[in-house]
Amino acid sequence: MSGGDSRGSRGPRGRGPDDRAEELDLDGYQADRPRPGETPRGPALLDLKTRWQTLTARQQLRLRQLGVAGAIGVLGLGLYTASGDKTEQAAPSPSSKLDMGAGLRGDSLEVKLRGDLQKILDGQQLLGDRVTAIEEGKVVPGSGTPPHALDGDLPPAIPGAVPDFPEPPATGDIDPSVAKPPAPPAAPPAPPAPPVEKTVGAIGAATSPVAAADGAQAAKKKTRTIYLPPGFMKARLLTGIDALASRDATNNPEPLIARVQAPAVLPNDVKANLAGCFVIGNATGSLAKERVEIQLVSLSCVDFDERSVVDQPIKGFFVDADGKKGLSGKVVTRAGAALARAFIAGTITGVADTVQNTIGDVSTSALGSVRTLDAGDAAKAGIAGGLSRSSEKLTDFYLDLARQAGPIVEVGAAKDVVVVIQEGVTLEIKPTAGSKF
Repeated sequence: MSGGDSRGSRGPRGRGPDDRAEELDLDGYQADRPRPGETPRGPALLDLKTRWQTLTARQQLRLRQLGVAGAIGVLGLGLYTASGDKTEQAAPSPSSKLDMGAGLRGDSLEVKLRGDLQKILDGQQLLGDRVTAIEEGKVVPGSGTPPHALDGDLPPAIPGAVPDFPEPPATGDIDPSVAKPPAPPAAPPAPPAPPVEKTVGAIGAATSPVAAADGAQAAKKKTRTIYLPPGFMKARLLTGIDALASRDATNNPEPLIARVQAPAVLPNDVKANLAGCFVIGNATGSLAKERVEIQLVSLSCVDFDERSVVDQPIKGFFVDADGKKGLSGKVVTRAGAALARAFIAGTITGVADTVQNTIGDVSTSALGSVRTLDAGDAAKAGIAGGLSRSSEKLTDFYLDLARQAGPIVEVGAAKDVVVVIQEGVTLEIKPTAGSKF
């Protein structure tokens, strides 16, 4: 008993031979020590496990969340890298932009005309210099060399070596019967100046010089115009719209304004620079299409450089991003409450009429039906009749209110649209105060 008590009272430090024998495995090695030829293991894992157990539950939850998030991120990155499209998109072909400053002409035609015009101007300048030199005696007509040195600003008429010509014969040796050679022809007059191109708010027009008129025509200002053919342009709504879709919508359209965002596309790939201009339109709702129909009213442009204004009525319509005429919107009706009140008032009218007809005694004879009412029945009949008539008027009022609160089509502001010019129009460029023309 004493030996058993002593073994039971021993702690972990006072182990005996029997306790040590229990810790040996079947091969005679201790469980906590590595066998020969086996790498030590366990302390690092035990260290991590010990640290994990020392963490609080909140810290363990955070570490689990971070591990899951990291695994998801690595998996997503791998999928994105594996499924990436390595094909390079072809660069969009640059579009040729032409403005109305060239008179609705293409870039190639404009460059060609300007080159031809420059050649004509250079030829005129050279011809004018030679005529001036001939008049001043710097160059003798018919001779290749000038009599004296030039000023340096006039090139020689014929490049290269100048041949030697014999001396002219004496005047006395010439037969008087022989006629003298005619005088050299005069230089042709200089051609008129080419037209001057002006650009007003990115709208250009070539104007030719006009001869001065007498009297009242001299005081009349010159008017400049430019023709805008049918085309389309991108725009953005500056105001939203709640267009009525009732029968009276056509008689009372809603106005709206849009700003042109890009040059207008005209026929034959010609572009007119109308960016920044304002377009005014009238809008009406269509309940069948659930769209807002817009008709153009006017086009307005302002140029501060030339101090000119374009304000002209135009004819056209708006097209939505889906390519259909009109703007798609949301149909909203606010007549539900008014219709419900009208229904209740009509029900009260019917009940009051029924009560009024049942009050009193009705006697039928050959002369007709006679209703007999006492004082109490008369009061009841009066109340029922008054309630019937007032409810009937109230029903009419709510029905009229429901008609006024009919369905509308809502379209928000800042919506990208396409403005289509239906018919060509001649835009008149109007000068303002302090204009240059």
